[in-house]
Amino acid sequence: MPLTELVHYFNKRNRLARSAGGEDCLAIVDGQVRAQFRGNVLGSLFQPVVERLSGQVIGHEAHLQVLAGEWSGGPTQGVFLEAADDHELVYLDRLVRTLHALNFLLEREQHGGFLALNIHPQLLRVVREHHGHVFESILARCGLTSERIVLELSDDGFDGISRLRSAIAAYQARGYRVAIDNFGRHTACLDRLEALAPDIVKLDRSLIGHAGHLSLAKRVMTELSGEIRRLGARVVCQCIENPLQLQVAQDAGVDWLQGYRIGRPAAHCLPVVRPRQPREAA
Repeated sequence: MPLTELVHYFNKRNRLARSAGGEDCLAIVDGQVRAQFRGNVLGSLFQPVVERLSGQVIGHEAHLQVLAGEWSGGPTQGVFLEAADDHELVYLDRLVRTLHALNFLLEREQHGGFLALNIHPQLLRVVREHHGHVFESILARCGLTSERIVLELSDDGFDGISRLRSAIAAYQARGYRVAIDNFGRHTACLDRLEALAPDIVKLDRSLIGHAGHLSLAKRVMTELSGEIRRLGARVVCQCIENPLQLQVAQDAGVDWLQGYRIGRPAAHCLPVVRPRQPREAA
């Protein structure tokens, strides 16, 4: 479906979701899709994720960009504070992910690359079941499958494990890969991680270390990476900002690399190298 028709379709769908009329919330501006929410104009940025062994880009994480409005120049997640209630927050969370999916469609060199999308923690508390069902229908309209999507969840603020584990299992049953973001910020409990059973674990920036503490960071990250891989998950070292941190991540044997040293969030994705097809015998 052409992009203009997709935008028209999602605008109609979003109006129905909010049970009200009003202006369209999605628009194509200078070749990019933009969203509007309570006076804020939103866009997408994409940060590359690189495989450590090959050094090749294998996917991108989408970041929200506030181009105009009250939260322009401030913390982008502040836009979620504008939501009047839980219902509107869920609407905004899905709107942002739809925005990123539409802009990802414009990237022509992403054959086989994944798109990582963050889910607001409050959505998991408000939506009790059928996780991923609504977004799956959105992806289908965009011509994307759940297998190309990584959903990033934070383990912040969940005292019990049952609701988070249930959400992860529901997403995985629909074909999504699930990443636990910022592991080690509040807890580095491997038993809890084993119970959650994510596909990917993104280590918190506090574990990568700073100048003068890199030897400790290397030891901690090496041990954690080994234990996490034993649980069957891939390990991502994020927030790599300088050559020393990159060396620590490489020595620790993590699977994937991400951070300003690897590539900054940008309006366009870096090319994903497609695997070579074997030549047929003559």
